[in-house]
Amino acid sequence: MPSPKKKLPSKKTNTKATGPFARVWRIVKRVPRGRVATYGQLAEMIDHRLSPVGIGWAIRAAPEESIPWHRVVNAQGGISTDREHPGLQRAMLESEGVVFDAEGHLDLARVRWRPLRRG
Repeated sequence: MPSPKKKLPSKKTNTKATGPFARVWRIVKRVPRGRVATYGQLAEMIDHRLSPVGIGWAIRAAPEESIPWHRVVNAQGGISTDREHPGLQRAMLESEGVVFDAEGHLDLARVRWRPLRRG
């Protein structure tokens, strides 16, 4: 008699995240075109439930094309995704009108997203 087949786990990305990952995804979806948020800024917005590195993990865990991940940069206004996707994040931001300096940084004073506080 053949043994029953083992059901393999689905390879679909988790689209039903809860907790801090879901909060990060909701916030990143609010960042408008031509603006950016930093990993640290997002950590602060979720009451430091994740570190800035944890924010990166939350963004990476989001279902493909579900959030504007390219609008999140490091605290120096630089790109942190170039090892995996060289030039992609910068090109996406430039297509939204974001300008980089000669060293590859953007002016956070100019393009940082400043959300209205919800009371």
